[in-house]
Amino acid sequence: MTDSKPVAFRAIEPYIQRHTVSPAETEVRGKDFVSWGDGNAYPDYLLELYDNAPTLRSCVDGIADYIAGDDVAITPWRSDYAPGAVNLQGDTIRDQVHDCAADLELYGGFALQVIRDWSGAVAEVYYIDVRNLRSNKENTVFYYSEDWRKGGIRKAVVYPAFMPKLDWENMTDEQRERHASSIVFVKRGHTRTYPQPPFAAAVKACEVERSIADFHLNAIDNSFTASMIINFNNGIPTDEQMEEIEQAVNDKFSGHDNAGRIFLCWNRNKESAADIVTPKVEDFGARYDALEKAIRQQIFTAFRANPNLFGIPTDGNGFAAEQYEASFRLFNRTQVLPAQRLICDAYDRILGREDVLTITPFSFGEEDVTQTLATQLGVGGTQALMSILESETLTIDQKKGTLEVLFGLNDEQAASMLGIPYTPPTENV
Repeated sequence: MTDSKPVAFRAIEPYIQRHTVSPAETEVRGKDFVSWGDGNAYPDYLLELYDNAPTLRSCVDGIADYIAGDDVAITPWRSDYAPGAVNLQGDTIRDQVHDCAADLELYGGFALQVIRDWSGAVAEVYYIDVRNLRSNKENTVFYYSEDWRKGGIRKAVVYPAFMPKLDWENMTDEQRERHASSIVFVKRGHTRTYPQPPFAAAVKACEVERSIADFHLNAIDNSFTASMIINFNNGIPTDEQMEEIEQAVNDKFSGHDNAGRIFLCWNRNKESAADIVTPKVEDFGARYDALEKAIRQQIFTAFRANPNLFGIPTDGNGFAAEQYEASFRLFNRTQVLPAQRLICDAYDRILGREDVLTITPFSFGEEDVTQTLATQLGVGGTQALMSILESETLTIDQKKGTLEVLFGLNDEQAASMLGIPYTPPTENV
């Protein structure tokens, strides 16, 4: 053994640090192509967060359900399709809308592939996973690949952006072939080549939530801490000898089956003996519980939502059914309806008609209105609503007018919420 070092420390498992991926956009030199994030991997990183951060997944899935509503219908444009089908593979419009809604909440945008027939008319529409798309700066050319880490742009399929009005008859065969399949790319915001997710400001919170879950898993596997420290006091071995001793101790004693994790330490001097020390265990449980609540609230805030919207109860929740209804109305107007308009506008543009889609709003049965509204509470609406209803300075008429302006309630709904009689307006004769 060598004693060139005063002390050397080794743990059974290495410490691995995760790094968030930046959404930076970089134009690839010599190619009409913009990479999406560090290493062209930002959407893959967002998907990884979705798979490992439960609060993020709850928000994305829940809002997608709200956007898709109870049902989606599309105006038939081909007689050979079954009701609701949008392509020859039988994909339904409801499934497509739900997929587009999920991408809109996870990535900030969605994509559709439009297939034309021999006459230039729209024949089929397919959902495209926006994670697999890359684009030029102007979003006029798109590159599709299912794995950008292997082959990259060299193996990508190139598509033009969808153009609703084409002079098909006067186009060359080459032009027709190029536009026979095209991409509709919809994103929130127009200052960047690629969209940003609605929870962009809470990406670090999602990363923390994932890390907390990993911490608890590792804590269980390692009996919550290093259960003992073994000091080897007969000199510091070489790295190879450390590895051999460490592996032998690990195989014999560590892991959750053996209820312990061992910390090894080699010292320069003292008698040739090993001191076994049990370290003091810090109580991190309360710290992590508080941190988990804080970062979860950051994620919900980024989506401008309340946990009740997704069936997650909150402390001190005691609102009446009418109040829940008004709160959800605010969330619906600020989050759900704008997303539905983006999706509906995309299909209107594809088929060249207005009101192509009909989305039946998300609802529950009337038999359980209280429970229904309890899962549809908007965070911003709740605070404003309760301030108005409990105000001691506003008159009833002022409260009524404020509810109508802020929440879009009509006279009857505002009166019902305030618990006052409703008098229908009289018509002038």
